[in-house]
Amino acid sequence: MDEQQIIGLLFQRSEQAITQIQQVYGRACLAVARRILPDARDAEECVSDACLKVWDTIPPEHPRSLGAYLMRITRNLALDRHDYNSAACRATALASAYEELEPFLSSVMRDDADDATFRHTLNRFLRSLPERTRNCFIRRYWYGESIREIAESYYLKEETVKSMLFRTKNSLKRALEKEEVFV
Repeated sequence: MDEQQIIGLLFQRSEQAITQIQQVYGRACLAVARRILPDARDAEECVSDACLKVWDTIPPEHPRSLGAYLMRITRNLALDRHDYNSAACRATALASAYEELEPFLSSVMRDDADDATFRHTLNRFLRSLPERTRNCFIRRYWYGESIREIAESYYLKEETVKSMLFRTKNSLKRALEKEEVFV
């Protein structure tokens, strides 16, 4: 069953939609939550909560991509759970990815920088990247995948992925420096 059919079931308020969501997206959502949360039960609960949230928000929402919409909800719920469980603990892969990216952003971001402008600049920057580079960047800094996982999925050496990410972070820094609100 494809996304639009599942969305149609959600608009019809058919409980079969939840079953289809879990079959089609369950493993991917669980993988996103597990990268953020060390406890499998917490990750499973976030996936269940994400399905419920999709049920509650569609309709009236009509996402262009149900998969991306569901992954974003799952990720945000997992981040909220992580914050709740251990505000001081920074042991997740996503936390280490953020720590890796932070020096590149802090040098160009002002405290009063506009979030909407930052999002717009970041999205424009990401769209300008070659597909594999963009996907590696997003997988590392949005989904918190390890360098090894990314390298294996693209049949690359880990050093190649590290180098690609380093160059991309430098390019992002230069793109942000061009924006008046960031320097």
